Amino acid sequence: MAALTARDCADGGGCRFPGCDSTRYLHAHHVRHWLRGGRTDIDNLVLLCGFHHRLVHDHGYLIHYADGRWQFRRADGTPVPGAGAPLSGDDGALVARNTGAGLGIDGDSLTPEWYGDRLDPGLILDALLPPVVPGTAA
Repeated sequence: MAALTARDCADGGGCRFPGCDSTRYLHAHHVRHWLRGGRTDIDNLVLLCGFHHRLVHDHGYLIHYADGRWQFRRADGTPVPGAGAPLSGDDGALVARNTGAGLGIDGDSLTPEWYGDRLDPGLILDALLPPVVPGTAA
């Protein structure tokens, strides 16, 4: 695990899924599953956060190493693009625009109307992504 962490975190990153900046609680994922003959060595392992590890397994995402980087594809074969540039802008202009539109945004605007339980990302992911036919997940 130390060699894998050194390789995948050398550039300051962590989870190798495009756009993810998670650096803690990472999982070693077998690119070719060990049940299908995949070896447990650094060439067949990649670090993923728990959320993306589940996404890969439960929703058929595919991973391969090419052109010096890990590449991810959705179950239908379309590539997962990298993240865009971080958002930037004038927060004062945003406040003025929202105020002008009659939006009363304050510190309580995002207060949920439930008992404050933590959201379960698994339930949200299951609701947003179509189920995968058994046997197609990596």
